[in-house]
Amino acid sequence: MTDTYEVFYIINSFRQVNQMLFRAFWNENKEIELTSIQFMVLSILRERPSIGINEVAELCHMGSSSMSAVVERLVKGEYIVRTRSDADRRSVKLQITDKGEQAQQETHHLWMERVSPILDISKEDLEHLLRIHSQMIEKLEGREMNNI
Repeated sequence: MTDTYEVFYIINSFRQVNQMLFRAFWNENKEIELTSIQFMVLSILRERPSIGINEVAELCHMGSSSMSAVVERLVKGEYIVRTRSDADRRSVKLQITDKGEQAQQETHHLWMERVSPILDISKEDLEHLLRIHSQMIEKLEGREMNNI
């Protein structure tokens, strides 16, 4: 197999997994109307209440401007609120609302029903997969840094 085909098969494998995860999320999530990134933001805010947009963006591997648009939609939907710090009025923190908590919990339950078969893969294989993913990310990030 040539290098070109190896790369093609690797990329195609990621594409297939991504499509299956996307389908799993959307098929089960029609009544909640959250996107996968909105669900991710709500999950982060449940675990880390009162953090800023930049921190959430970093945890989601997104730019701050893209995250601002996601946050704006969540605020309009009353899933989260922005609060100003008493100590530093320039600092804006995000907090999940009761509506956001409920939507996150319902979505989490539905999501886990759909993707839990992944957990049938041995712990050793999953750890190996994640280690390989980390190596790939490092190599691709290294390539990006060399092209700057």
